[in-house]
Amino acid sequence: MGDTQRLELLKMARRNSSMSLDFWVDLTEGLDQRCLEILVGRSSIFPKYINSSGS
Repeated sequence: MGDTQRLELLKMARRNSSMSLDFWVDLTEGLDQRCLEILVGRSSIFPKYINSSGS
């Protein structure tokens, strides 16, 4: 996967989740394209779980 394609997927995850691009870069470092695509497809659920109190 090229850097341009990876960046576009990370930007999509940022838009879906409203979480920073840095968060997505760190989270997906070393993942292959298929794993990245799966995470991007589910990126909208991240804020829901992170903002959960867990109590």
